[in-house]
Amino acid sequence: MVKEKRGRTTRLILGLLVVAVVVAASAAALLASRSGTPTRAPARPVQTAPSTSPSPTTTLPATATSPNATTTSPAVTSSPSTTTTPVKHAPKPLGVRGRWKLVFSDGFQGSSLNRNVWNAHNGWTDQNAVSDSSGNVTVRDGHAILTLVSDSSGAELGTRHFALKVGEFAQARIKFAGSGHTIYNWPAFWASGPDWPHGGENDIAEGFGALTVNYHSPTITRATGPVPGDWAGHFHTYGIYRGRTDSRVYWDGKLVRTYRTDDDGQPETLLLTLGAGDEIRTGAAGAMIVDYVRAWRPA
Repeated sequence: MVKEKRGRTTRLILGLLVVAVVVAASAAALLASRSGTPTRAPARPVQTAPSTSPSPTTTLPATATSPNATTTSPAVTSSPSTTTTPVKHAPKPLGVRGRWKLVFSDGFQGSSLNRNVWNAHNGWTDQNAVSDSSGNVTVRDGHAILTLVSDSSGAELGTRHFALKVGEFAQARIKFAGSGHTIYNWPAFWASGPDWPHGGENDIAEGFGALTVNYHSPTITRATGPVPGDWAGHFHTYGIYRGRTDSRVYWDGKLVRTYRTDDDGQPETLLLTLGAGDEIRTGAAGAMIVDYVRAWRPA
């Protein structure tokens, strides 16, 4: 009986211990949940996307531009400044009023004659049988220099593509060699039409002893005589307005001659010539120096 009682007591104690353990575990779990301590979730295997799957970020084609991107302008190839840069203060003709548009201009920049603009004649014979040679024309310091090398070798330039039409105005700035009112050699700034004399010839400034203005056509040979003043040794401007029935010549912006014309009205080539006159000076002493030649039409 004593052994049996001890056995029941032992089983009772063991049962009480088991109950106590279970109660303690339950209490611990309850305290953990109230304290906010997170319960670790079971680990998940990491899934790697196949290499063929598209990336979540879309890449724009090379030719597309993102709407938020900064656009860079393409490189621009510059044209010559004379065609891309507007002229704020284009030169105006001297003497004539009204609005004019510059249609021809050469200031003889660089170190050689622009052969796209000018014909430098070789072998032409004029002005007292002087033969023109392109070698007698040089360009230096912004000037075209025409030289009489001998009493039989001079120079002549003519515009290659430009010709002065009726209603237009031409002007040149020139220094004629000489002293006072006496002009050396036989220089001229003139305009001549095709099929001479039907196209007409306007001698805007022609020096043969003195500086004069003259006109030639099939029916008219008009020598207007010297223009008073000292025109040698300094730069002056010489211009012409070519009308349909008359021409008007301006020196230094002043009207010096008006004369009737009866040519056929065809466009006239602008010419610069140096031949042999009464007072012959060869080389630099008798050179004709041209600063510029320009022409305008009504704007």
